[in-house]
Amino acid sequence: MSAVNMSLADLSGLLLGFTFTISILSYIVGDNFLFRLATHIFIGAAAGYASVVTLYHVILPQLIFPFLDDGQGEMVLVVSLLIPSILLLAKISPRTSKLGNPAIAILVGIGAAAAIGGAIFGTVFPQTSATINIFESNNFINGAILFVGTLTTLLYFQFSARQEKPQRAGIAQVSKVLGWIGKAFIAVTFGALFAGVYVAALTALIERFLFLWTFVKELVLPALLG
Repeated sequence: MSAVNMSLADLSGLLLGFTFTISILSYIVGDNFLFRLATHIFIGAAAGYASVVTLYHVILPQLIFPFLDDGQGEMVLVVSLLIPSILLLAKISPRTSKLGNPAIAILVGIGAAAAIGGAIFGTVFPQTSATINIFESNNFINGAILFVGTLTTLLYFQFSARQEKPQRAGIAQVSKVLGWIGKAFIAVTFGALFAGVYVAALTALIERFLFLWTFVKELVLPALLG
């Protein structure tokens, strides 16, 4: 990596990366203007990117372009979707907020259906299938651990819920013991997730330090030494 053989765009990108990295790492010594400026720039860039993606992949193809085409079916669909979107703007004022309640109800219903469908088809069925497949692969120990973890975890959430009718003492005691076993599995799972996040963050930090060292060694030092 040499500044002489690099294009202006690549050199500008490296300088910006070096500047933003130093600004973010300056938070080590405390909150300061450089850190706040870098975070504001990152948030603004992310918001701008999300706005551009929304404009070119949602608003223009779903709301604007169908009006320019001759398809009557697409225009009717767009109008039926545009009306609830406009009604959502009525939530801005307390006087007209009731007009936006049907649109909110539709959004909540769709969100609840998506959440339930995701929980069933994305968690319960795959977890059950994975447990069955492990038993079929002649790996009894792993299959037993996975089965016990899945069962006790589900029992823990059932035990945590408020009971409308009092259970028998024996059943309640067994449910409590199994629930504590499920709690242990949940704790181990969260610990593994935290370890994964920590390792990923540490890897990113090492990569940034390596970038700074490479930048100084191959660009800054040669320029200073002539």
